[in-house]
Amino acid sequence: MIEIDEAKCNGCNLCASVCIGGPIYKGPEVRDDGRIICVECGHCYAICPEDAITLTGFAGFKPHELAEKPPVDGPAMMALLRGRRSGRMYKPEPVSREHVQELIEAASLAPSAHNGHLTKAYVCYDEGTISRIRERTISYYRRLVWFFELPGFPLVWRLMGLDPEELEVLKYAFRGLWESDKNDDILLYGTKTLLTFTAPRRNAMALGDAWIAAQNAVNYAETIGVATCYNGFLIHAANHDKGLRKTMGIGGGEKVVAVLNLGYPRHRYRRAAPRRIMDTAWQ
Repeated sequence: MIEIDEAKCNGCNLCASVCIGGPIYKGPEVRDDGRIICVECGHCYAICPEDAITLTGFAGFKPHELAEKPPVDGPAMMALLRGRRSGRMYKPEPVSREHVQELIEAASLAPSAHNGHLTKAYVCYDEGTISRIRERTISYYRRLVWFFELPGFPLVWRLMGLDPEELEVLKYAFRGLWESDKNDDILLYGTKTLLTFTAPRRNAMALGDAWIAAQNAVNYAETIGVATCYNGFLIHAANHDKGLRKTMGIGGGEKVVAVLNLGYPRHRYRRAAPRRIMDTAWQ
């Protein structure tokens, strides 16, 4: 809830001007029903020049004063984004708990619809559990390839308007998961640390929020020397295999949005990989 210290307030009304939904109106004053309509975005607290606003209910929050200019300039940020690569070659030790906690904090700072912040993180260090996740995922794709190879399925695929060549590509990729052994694991690449982000299954906006949160973690990881790799195979399998979700400890009401293989990189990339600028329409 919003509290305004009248002794400090200078009446500039900046808090009211940035207030979302209107719990603060000019004066400034907090509406009687402010507790109900406030989304706790914190804009009023962040903009107040006199530090006259307190937001209750944030136990453990430590104030962070912001510099007038961003701490990272455009060229430095662009260099970080150009240099980020999906990392699949890890040192043997798991990522430290401290570094994983920093990734989760970075993810928690991402924007979310209605300031809901419904993304949930799951961290897995246990080698036995990671091994079972791998085995269960491979088992899922074995069943899927068997289904793809049923007589008549290619016809069904075409009737669904899907590219026949894509079906062959998928079968080839899925077979590769179990044809590689644990020394050449193209699913987990020997990771000792898995970080999973979920959102409520039936909340479409929260699903998008979870993607943004995951990318926050991925970008921050670059600054602390942690390699990340989105695991699309595991994301898809977890959302279609109840047994796999159970192994991962994820409830039925949640959708797996992002899974990151984490590790300390064994090698350093020397230069940015080429990328094409996306097609853009200007009006």
